Amino acid sequence: MTSPSASCSVVSPAIEPRAQDVAEAGKPAKRKSRLFRNVMIFLLLAAALVVALAFYHPPMRLMPAPEVFLKSGTNVFAPNPELIGDPNITLFYATNRMPFGPRDNRLYAVVPGRDLHMGEVSVRIGDENTTWDKIYKWSTGSTDSRRPFIYLDKLDEQASFTDGESLNADAQAWFAEINKALADHRYKNIIVYVHGANTTVERAAGQAAQLYHFTGRNAVVLLFVWPTAENFLRYSRDMVTAFGAAPHLAKLVEMLSENTDAQKIDVFTYSAGATVGSDALAIVGEDAQKPGGTPARLGEIYHAAPDADFRGFVDDMKDYAAKSERVTVAVNLNDSALRLSQVINRASRAGRPDMEELTPEATDWLLDAARDDGDVEVLRVRPENIPGLSTRSHAFWYDDPWVSSDVLISLLFHLPADQRGLDEGLGPSGPNYWTFGTDYPERLAQVIDRLRQKGEVVPFTAPQ
Repeated sequence: MTSPSASCSVVSPAIEPRAQDVAEAGKPAKRKSRLFRNVMIFLLLAAALVVALAFYHPPMRLMPAPEVFLKSGTNVFAPNPELIGDPNITLFYATNRMPFGPRDNRLYAVVPGRDLHMGEVSVRIGDENTTWDKIYKWSTGSTDSRRPFIYLDKLDEQASFTDGESLNADAQAWFAEINKALADHRYKNIIVYVHGANTTVERAAGQAAQLYHFTGRNAVVLLFVWPTAENFLRYSRDMVTAFGAAPHLAKLVEMLSENTDAQKIDVFTYSAGATVGSDALAIVGEDAQKPGGTPARLGEIYHAAPDADFRGFVDDMKDYAAKSERVTVAVNLNDSALRLSQVINRASRAGRPDMEELTPEATDWLLDAARDDGDVEVLRVRPENIPGLSTRSHAFWYDDPWVSSDVLISLLFHLPADQRGLDEGLGPSGPNYWTFGTDYPERLAQVIDRLRQKGEVVPFTAPQ
C-alpha cells in the first residue's frame, strides 16, 4: 500500500507547473505591460511638449539685415538727421483688446473689448548691455553673432475711442503726436502693421519694430494689435476674432485719413492679419463710396503670406484695390503653415491659392487686375531661387534678406514690381506673377543706383 506522502510526491509534479514554466509563461505579459507603460509615457511627454509649445512665445529676434543693407557704402534708406543711436524704439499702436492695469503701463487681454485703445509702445533691441554699435553691426550684416531679442518695455495708453462718438481731447492729442512724428520723418505715409494669429503683444510689437528700424527709423509705423488666443491650439477662435477686429481697423484707417497729415495710409498684413486687413480694407472701400463717406487715402497694401479665405480675399480686393496705390500679395506655394490652415479651414488660403475655387467672374477680375490694370501684383516667393530660405517658409518677409528688401522698397519708394528688380512670370491658368531671379542681388544694385541718381538714396553713415 502506498503512503499518502508517497502519493503526493508522485502526483505533484504532474499537476503543478514548474517555476521555470511559470516564469516563461509570464514574460509576454510583462513585455506587453512594459510596452504599454512606455507608450503611455511617450504620449504624455508628447502631450506635454505640445502644450508647452502652444504657450511658448519667445520675443522676436532682430531680423537678418535686408539685402539693401549688404551693399557696401549704400543705404537705400536715407539717414534721418534727427536720429541718434538708441537701442530703444517707440511706435504708435491701437488695439481692440480688453485693457487692464494702469494706463501708463497697460496690459491687454486675449479677448476683444468694445472700444479702440490708442497709445505708444516702447521696445528695446537686446538687453540693457546691448550697445548701439553692436545693433548697427547686426543691422548692416557686418557681424555673424546671434541676433538679439526685441523686448517689450511698456504700453502707454493715451486715448480710447468708442465708435459712433466724436473724438475726445485725448484722441485728438494722440493724432497730433502722429502729425508731429510725420513732420520729423522723411517718409510721409503711415505704415499700419497687422500681425498674425497666435501672437502676443510683445511679438507683434517686435515685428512692427523691424519695419521702423530698417527704414533707418525714417517712417511712422503704427501697430494694430487684434485679439489672439496666444495659443495655436485655439487657432479657430483667432479666425473668429480676426473678423471681429476688422471694423475697428477700418475705423482706425479712416480716422488716420481724416485726422493726420499723412500723404497715404499704407497697410502691411502678415499671415492671419490678412483676414483682419482684407475685411477692413473692403469696409474702407465701401464707406468711401457712400454719400459723405471718408475718402480712402490708401497707399501701398502689402499682404505677406496671407492666411485668409482665398475667395473672400479676392472679393474684398474688388472694393479697395483700385482705391489704393498698389496691392502686393507675397506667396510661397510650399508654405507649411498655410497648408495646415487650408486643412483646418477647408478652403485654400490667399497665400496658397487654388484658382479653381473662384467663380468665372472673380477669375476674370483677378486676371485683369494683375495683368492689365496693375492694381494687384502677385509676388511668388520661390525658395529654390533664394539662398538659405526654407522651402516651407511662412515667415519669409522678415526671415529672408531678399524679401525684406522688397517689402521696404515697396513701402518707402512705391515702385512697381518691374522697377524693383523682380522677374516676371506667367501662370498657366492664373494671373501674371513676379518672382526673385537668382541674379536678384545684381538687379537690386541697379535699383539702388537709379534711386541714388534721383536723390532718393545717400551713402550710409552710422548715426552717432
